[in-house]
Amino acid sequence: MALLLTLTVLGPAMTTLGDSESGAGNAVRQLGYAVVFGLALIAMRPLKHPERLAVVPWFFWVALAWCWLSLAWALDPSVAVRRLVLTTIVIWSVFAVVRQLGIERTLLFVRIALIAILIVNYIVVLAIPTLGLHNLGSEDPLLVGKWRGLMGDKNQAGLICALTIIFFTFDRRKLPNALSAVVILLSVIFLWFSASKTSLGLVFIAIAASFGFTRLRAWLNSRRAILPGIRNPILVAVALALVPLIHFGVQSELFLNYIADSSGLTGRTEIWTAMMRYYLTNPVFSAGYGSFWNIGNASPIFRYGEGWVQTVSEGHNGYLDLLITVGLPGLILVLVATLIIPAYQLIATRRLTDATWALVVSVLFFCFSHNFTESSLFDRDTIGEVFLLLALAMLWTGEVDARNGNPGDEEGRRRSTSLENPALAMNRRARVRAGMGSSNGKSSRSGRRGV
Repeated sequence: MALLLTLTVLGPAMTTLGDSESGAGNAVRQLGYAVVFGLALIAMRPLKHPERLAVVPWFFWVALAWCWLSLAWALDPSVAVRRLVLTTIVIWSVFAVVRQLGIERTLLFVRIALIAILIVNYIVVLAIPTLGLHNLGSEDPLLVGKWRGLMGDKNQAGLICALTIIFFTFDRRKLPNALSAVVILLSVIFLWFSASKTSLGLVFIAIAASFGFTRLRAWLNSRRAILPGIRNPILVAVALALVPLIHFGVQSELFLNYIADSSGLTGRTEIWTAMMRYYLTNPVFSAGYGSFWNIGNASPIFRYGEGWVQTVSEGHNGYLDLLITVGLPGLILVLVATLIIPAYQLIATRRLTDATWALVVSVLFFCFSHNFTESSLFDRDTIGEVFLLLALAMLWTGEVDARNGNPGDEEGRRRSTSLENPALAMNRRARVRAGMGSSNGKSSRSGRRGV
């Protein structure tokens, strides 16, 4: 987990050392994730417990299967394979390490990593301003002086600060309030001076939305008898609405007229116009996973974009980036895996504590909103993708723990007994089925409360 988070937060800086034009990436970074995968694999003892490998929910594999299928028509299969292998490794590794560690220790590692990168970013800004600040030169004059620390650009710096604020606002466990307040304050200051408008605007909305959804959860829990009748129709309607809304929405003249304004969203609309021109000619299969940006002269951006748009390396919209790479079917499968089914689970679950539930909701709300102006959804080891996966992995870890007799994850010690000691878990279940004496049951329940 420590290595995974280190690679994630340092990813923006390490990416600049790779060959972005050819999509070769950074060799150290790629090797690092291979080590993460190998260590996680060894830690799970798959020869003795092969069932432990099945940590990723099946619907993620469906979405990944379509991405792998898209390699058959990818514009640059060699680059696409490397990127998709990394995406697959990151998804499995995040679910595996969270499942092994449990929610409590996952939060501990994440917060240590966030504090460390916050300190490093401040040191870089104050001690090495030529690196920590956007400087004069070939850059946009509007960026000059904006804080970026070691994150490569102000948007990545703003993103990590916003996530830090969220992780120190909810589910703090035994974390001292004073420490949380200091970290949040320093993160807000850095976020303000980074001038990352998307993160600055979304983080407090995400926090407020999480409080609102927590109240809604309490209302739904008080009406458990009618909950299925409310929950199921709403989620089915949302899922069915995805197809026409996405397909007809992106092809409508209204949308194209809106993004035709080149001054909108600091020029992003010019990028989106080029992306939409390509998508409308390839709505189903598109370019193939990872085969649009940074693949050299084969990139469609050189045919559909003009001027400075041909120099960008991402679409600044995670949903449009998926449309132009894995097409409409791929986008729908990814949204079902990362949004629809998790939303259903969040409404239905009673396994997570209110604090953990609020944290997961806030991270999901922020990450999905952030993808309207930045790209990270199902994109390798980007910071937004990894933290989205961490939230989803915590959600599913709570569900699995509950099914194995460990409801919740209080104090970090209620991990699934099947992972810690399968023999003890089987013995405990056998004693329960055999109807052991009440004294044993009382002892077990008392021990569980004291964990």
